[in-house]
Amino acid sequence: QRKNKISGLKLREQLDTWVEYGTLEPDVADALKTLQMKQGEWLDLSDMYFVLLGAASAMGPLMFLLSLGANVVAVARPRALRGILDKAKDSPGKLMFPVKKGTDWKGMLAKGDFDSLAKVSGCDLMTQAPEIAAWACSVAPGKQLTVGNYTYLDGALHVQIAVACDCIMQRLC
Repeated sequence: QRKNKISGLKLREQLDTWVEYGTLEPDVADALKTLQMKQGEWLDLSDMYFVLLGAASAMGPLMFLLSLGANVVAVARPRALRGILDKAKDSPGKLMFPVKKGTDWKGMLAKGDFDSLAKVSGCDLMTQAPEIAAWACSVAPGKQLTVGNYTYLDGALHVQIAVACDCIMQRLC
């Protein structure tokens, strides 16, 4: 990651320099300038809902979406969910995840006891696809869901998890 970040007028000037040099097409520069002017309006995802299958994936958009205030329905295993809880706690986004029935998850959350919460949360895409699909359908009724599959396993397991995710996505879409 670069140490020097530019914004405002300096960013606009840099975009113009790149266009003059031929590094960037003029329409791309114009689009980035428009985005810069409207970022507060365009980059507020607080009314958007995203279902992330394999939410803890390093290649997934979890933290980016939460940083923009999105509502994220996280499908991840308990151990992976533990890391997600730590990352999400100070974000402006809203995180939703499956919790075993009959647990005092609100009390655990209020105490900040993420270790205990992770033990009663999460799910397994390989063995619980129908239950995950039913749960995900109930989380945000009437809302448009954007669904992404960010899972990966080696070999034949990848085919199995892809099929499980396809079944969930078919149910949600």
